[in-house]
Amino acid sequence: MFETAALQPPRIEIARPAPPRPDIAIVRRKRRTSRERADEALIIERLQSAHAEYNCALFDGELGQIRMISRRMKNRLGHYMVEGGGQPAEIAMSLRHLERDPWDDVLQTLVHEMVHQWQDQHGMVLDHGQTFRAKAREVGISARATRPPTSAAIVKRPRLAARAGRGGKTQ
Repeated sequence: MFETAALQPPRIEIARPAPPRPDIAIVRRKRRTSRERADEALIIERLQSAHAEYNCALFDGELGQIRMISRRMKNRLGHYMVEGGGQPAEIAMSLRHLERDPWDDVLQTLVHEMVHQWQDQHGMVLDHGQTFRAKAREVGISARATRPPTSAAIVKRPRLAARAGRGGKTQ
């Protein structure tokens, strides 16, 4: 009896993957659909149109055309990027800001970034210092770099409609 047990082939167990655990969620990025890309293109078009209008009304048409993009940003509503490294200057707007906040808040951010564009085109340091604050007041926005929790109640809207009737000239 002892001899027959030694003649049997050894038992081989095949390792199988463990079944998925329901208590562990797999985090996957949701792919953007073509519908979302079309919506984003429409928003970029609206931003470019608003840039052109505000340029004429608030900056007397002195700002050049600029590339507009939307980007994932955790701590910013918008960002002005200077030209360099073979890349053109651009204004990037936060996707979260575009999706969640009122359009008036988005336009406030756009004009804020346009003031940075104005600084860049005049060879100034890009900051939120005295010249930035003076220009921000001149064009009718808050000089704050961040949006307060109740921005609609505190920050004035850009004075596009009020200044358009005067031919875009300041007082």
